[in-house]
Amino acid sequence: MKKPVPATAVKFQGHHKAHASVLAGTVSKLGGTPVMEKKVAEYNFPVSQLKTQADVLRFAAGLEKGAASAYLGVMPSFYTRDLAKAAASILGDETMHWAVLLSVLGEDPVPVAFIS
Repeated sequence: MKKPVPATAVKFQGHHKAHASVLAGTVSKLGGTPVMEKKVAEYNFPVSQLKTQADVLRFAAGLEKGAASAYLGVMPSFYTRDLAKAAASILGDETMHWAVLLSVLGEDPVPVAFIS
């Protein structure tokens, strides 16, 4: 991978670890049991289809958009301010990741007015 992609990927990985930590802490604080972290091999990523840097970036952009959409979809079901605040903060970060990846791919970083 060409610079600065690896450094950005590591930064995003750090963000995702922080997201998991905040969510686990919030769930525990509310009396729940956080979901256990999966191992990378358990995700079944299409590694054989990721042949170029653009393939990897496009795949990552899809994951970020999917994560943002997932947080958006679950927000109305939260009954506590703490959980809604944590999820909303993560939603904002996921959309920034998506925009950065689209920009690096030479695509419109803000392709729509709303995500779904």
